[in-house]
Amino acid sequence: MGFYLKIKNYRGIRSADFTPDGVCAIAGPNGSGKSTLLSAVKLLRDAVDGGFDKALNLSGGPWGFANFDLPSDTPTEFVMAISDLQWELRPSVNASGAVYPIPEKIMKNGKDLLFPREIAAYCILSRGKKAMKDSLLLSLCNSSSSDSDFKYKLLEDFISVLKQYQNYHDYHLWQLRKSGSQAGSETELRSRGENAFSVLRNWHNSRPFKVHYEFVCDVLREAFPAFFDDLDFESAGQTVTIRIYPPDSDAGIPVYFAPNGFLTALLHLMAVCSVPEGGILAIDEPENSLHPHAIKTLLNAFRNRAEDFDITVLLATHSPFLLNEFREEPDRVYIMDQNREDQLVRLDKLRDPEWLRYFSLGDLYGNDFARQEDHAVTEETV
Repeated sequence: MGFYLKIKNYRGIRSADFTPDGVCAIAGPNGSGKSTLLSAVKLLRDAVDGGFDKALNLSGGPWGFANFDLPSDTPTEFVMAISDLQWELRPSVNASGAVYPIPEKIMKNGKDLLFPREIAAYCILSRGKKAMKDSLLLSLCNSSSSDSDFKYKLLEDFISVLKQYQNYHDYHLWQLRKSGSQAGSETELRSRGENAFSVLRNWHNSRPFKVHYEFVCDVLREAFPAFFDDLDFESAGQTVTIRIYPPDSDAGIPVYFAPNGFLTALLHLMAVCSVPEGGILAIDEPENSLHPHAIKTLLNAFRNRAEDFDITVLLATHSPFLLNEFREEPDRVYIMDQNREDQLVRLDKLRDPEWLRYFSLGDLYGNDFARQEDHAVTEETV
């Protein structure tokens, strides 16, 4: 499920419009705003989950919330649309936190306001589903019961997708090697991957989730054919870990000695399986520690998963090899550049797709897309 995101005046982002769908790559120099873009969706998710003050604290606090390069009176704005519903809010922040009330509205198809602004603000930033539902039903007391239920269902579906967003980054590989995972009943990978082995065992032991486990193992066999064939689980008290079996070998390898690339790939695959149908996830720098063959194999798996389950996968990357794999899909590559008025631009809007077909995207990225654009313009002028 694709979505629309608009950001103005938030940390390192002055202005960005984003409409990703399927598996998309986000490229740009260090400090261009890639990680901030991914964390902005998490900010909105946390605001829905526990209020804007909590979300603000989880995102680093008030300092630097507004972009330093813009005038101090420039409003901060977030707009997010999923399916037919659009949420707009313009939060202000001071040294103490968020300034309430936060101007906010909810639209359907970008036109029709579903709920009065003051009710929408209470509902979308509420801390509990029951309070949100009760408030909606109270505000719609003059509507028919079926109409009230329909409107609530639209809002609930929007919130459900947003609350399930996860931004995966900086995996705790050393913790997994040394201490394994704490046993539990979770069936979704956390953003740093620390519960991976417990979740993987739960998938293995549960009929509804067994397909996740099989997907992960099948792709790992393809990505690491000389290293991986199967795995087994080991427990000590409340700790779960794994032992890895290479092809044609009964000598299991403790996870402590597993390559970083293998563990990274394992967590990436678990990440895409943890997102429900129609959901959204992000992986920051997925290429870390991975061989080109593994990158290509995982990217193909992501694409198949995205198509089968209508999910959106955002990959913030510096990898020329990964970008080369998008040669036939420049409409799914986004370039971030601090020197542009709109910091985020789709590659096929930046350059002619026919022109791009003659080049490896990784080479263009290494030479800076912006400079390539200026050079091409100069040639055309001459």
